[in-house]
This record gives sequence, C-alpha cells and structure tokens, in this order.
Amino acid sequence: MSCSFSFCFFVVDGCTDWSVDYLKYRVLQGEPVRIKCALFYGYIRANYSQAQSVGLSLMWYRSSGLGHSDFEEPISFDGVRMSKEEDAIWFRPADLQDVGLYSCVLRNSTYCMKVSMSLTVAENDTNLCYNSKMRRMEKAELSKSKDILCPDIDDYVEPGKEPDITWSKECRPKQWRASIIQKRDILSIQEVTEDDIGNYTCEVQFGGFVVRRTTELTVTAPLTDKPPKILFPSENKISNMELQLGSALNLTCRAFFGYSGDVSPLIYWMKGEKFIEDLDEERVQESDIKFPANHKFSLCYCANSTRRASKENKMFVLQCWHIYYYILIRCSC
Repeated sequence: MSCSFSFCFFVVDGCTDWSVDYLKYRVLQGEPVRIKCALFYGYIRANYSQAQSVGLSLMWYRSSGLGHSDFEEPISFDGVRMSKEEDAIWFRPADLQDVGLYSCVLRNSTYCMKVSMSLTVAENDTNLCYNSKMRRMEKAELSKSKDILCPDIDDYVEPGKEPDITWSKECRPKQWRASIIQKRDILSIQEVTEDDIGNYTCEVQFGGFVVRRTTELTVTAPLTDKPPKILFPSENKISNMELQLGSALNLTCRAFFGYSGDVSPLIYWMKGEKFIEDLDEERVQESDIKFPANHKFSLCYCANSTRRASKENKMFVLQCWHIYYYILIRCSC
C-alpha cells in the first residue's frame, strides 16, 4: 500500500486501486441518482474525453456488499433504468437492490487505475417524505439569520436554467412569513425564532422524478460574547466561616453564563494557588453538578475544617433564551 497526500492506493494485478472514495452517494428509493467516476474528479489530471482520445476505456463493476474486498462483477446496463453515460452511471430511478460499491476502471494494455464509490438506497420513514438517517443537520441562533441550502442538485438542473425548487416543512406545504425568502437553491430565514425548529425539505422536478433533500434545523440561544458572572459567593470577596474541628462543611457555588454551544465550561475550585486535583485531600468530595446542558465536568475544593474556609472559584451557568439556569455545586469534607 502507498499513500499520496490524503489518498492511499493498492497495486493489484498491475492495476492501481484507490479503494473507496470519500464521497458517499445516498438516495431515497424511487429517486434518480448519478454516480460519477471519481477518477476524473481528483485522482487523475484528465477528463473523460481526454482519456478516450488516448485509447483508455472506462469499465464499471459492482459488488453488492459495502466491503472493498467483496466479489465484483461487470455491470450489464439495460439503458433504461440504469445507463452508462460518459463518466457516470445514471439510475432512473434507484431501487433498494442497487445498494453496494460501484467501481470504475480506466485502462488499456499498459495502464490501469481503479476507484470505488458507495451507494446507499433507503426508504422514507413511515408517513414521511424523508429518511431520518439521511437528513443534513443545521443549527441556527435565535434572532440571527440562517440560510438553508438545497444541496447536491446540480445534476438535476439543466445548464443555464434556474432550478424549480419547492420547499416544505415537516413534509407539508408551508406559507412562509415575509422574513423567509427563497432564492434559487436557498431558503433564507432573516430572523430565526423558536417556531423555525423542524425538518425542511426541498423538492426538485427532474424528468418525471422528484429529487428531495431534507435538513433538520435546531435553534439555540445566541452565542455569548460576555464573560461568566459569579453569583454566589460574591466575586472578588473572601468569605470566612467558623467551624468546629471535625465538623462537615458544604460549600455551594452559583454562577451565570451565556450560551456557548458545544463548548463545555471549565468549573474548578482552588486552595491558595493550587488546584484541588494537585492536592492529596481524600476527605474532599464533590456532589453532582446541577445544570441543564452538556457540560460534564467540574473540580471543586473546600478548605481544611480546622481553619477558616478560603475559596476562590470560577463557575458557569446556562442562559437558554430568556430562561435563566443556575449551577449548584456542593463540596463536602
């Protein structure tokens, strides 16, 4: 096996095999799809016409499994539902039985190069116009603008013509409000609201068939540009506590922060200049963090019970739209 940049290839029986291309074809049953030989789109510096002009032939093979080592057999094109057209295979339409790897081989008596492309065909979910595993996922910030793209439709639009696209939400026609504008292959939401959460499907008419693309849109609070604020204990103020020797001590921290997406907050306590993880303090235990987000960790410290408790803390809390949440952390010793 040899590698060049991000591509690796094998040489088998004198033919350079680039294995399976990174581009995965996914289509709904009953919809058309065009599988292009990836050799002409990133592996060689020639197009199909140039390859033909120097005596190279393009042949296609198929294996019904998705493993690259599965048995391959030459494809017999019927010219109706499945046809070979220049550097591509057209399915009009695709069927569940078409799932597998499609390999294109470019060769003559002294030259051979091969690459495979995977095709997945799936049915719509029950009573829906999409398959949930084939949706694109997009996020939008509340009150900000968001463009939803109808992707990968160039093969189904005649050159020089504008695509005829119909948009729906939850598989039903939608009367869009004035701030939602359709422009070519984009549905543009000028000001996102909570009501915009959902599944958006674009439909393109193509030779008696319909091509669909579905995007699931989730809406989050606007990403914050403000630093977190400690609510309790008071920030930049030392709180003193008198304790009896051997008694238990609970320290609670509360704080507030704006929404920061998938970034987990850093939550920790310190004793003097040291982090609690750098101390040998088995008596110090931390309770679960109480906050509604995907933040999963914190470090916490409470002072030795024979002395006054001294604490310095940096804490965070989630603000979700107009609802305020507070983190409650208890440290016991």
